[in-house]
Amino acid sequence: MHFENDLYYIEKTLAGDRHAFGQLIQKHQNYAYTLAYRILKNSEEAEEATQDSFMKVYDSLKKFERKSKFTTWLYKIVYHEALGRLRKMKNIMIDIDEVTDLKLPVDDFSNGLELLHLQERKDLIKNALDGLKATESAVLTLFYLEEQSIKEIEVITELSESHIKILLHRGRKNMLISLQKFTKKEISHLL
Repeated sequence: MHFENDLYYIEKTLAGDRHAFGQLIQKHQNYAYTLAYRILKNSEEAEEATQDSFMKVYDSLKKFERKSKFTTWLYKIVYHEALGRLRKMKNIMIDIDEVTDLKLPVDDFSNGLELLHLQERKDLIKNALDGLKATESAVLTLFYLEEQSIKEIEVITELSESHIKILLHRGRKNMLISLQKFTKKEISHLL
């Protein structure tokens, strides 16, 4: 689906067009959910955090000052909503089977083996991200998957640039360790 730029939908929403806000949600819901999931590590909680975040966005859209990109403002709301929920949660249960898969068209792959390899890589990365601390996982998700700059992540998380760089460094290091352990375990099962 082709989407217009965010300001187009914002202007139409502010003029009373609820369908335009629905388009804005469709455009950003997967990224918002991914960020919430990386923090909460629970799909139901992440879905609720995402929905609540979009409600907050709708209620305060008039306050969006356009000093930053809309996505930066949105991710800040999602980030803080998810952190608030994380603080309230007493027991965090991670069920890897609950992780929603990306819907990729089969036509884009030359054969089923390529699709299988892509899915295996995706699963490895998800498992490694799930094993990280919530802040490391969130910062890695924002930087690599959402392609946010360090400055944008500063705005979203309200962490200092140096702290974000430390989290990125530690997150990459911990993710590599996790991937190495997981692949050694998988290889040993094959032997």
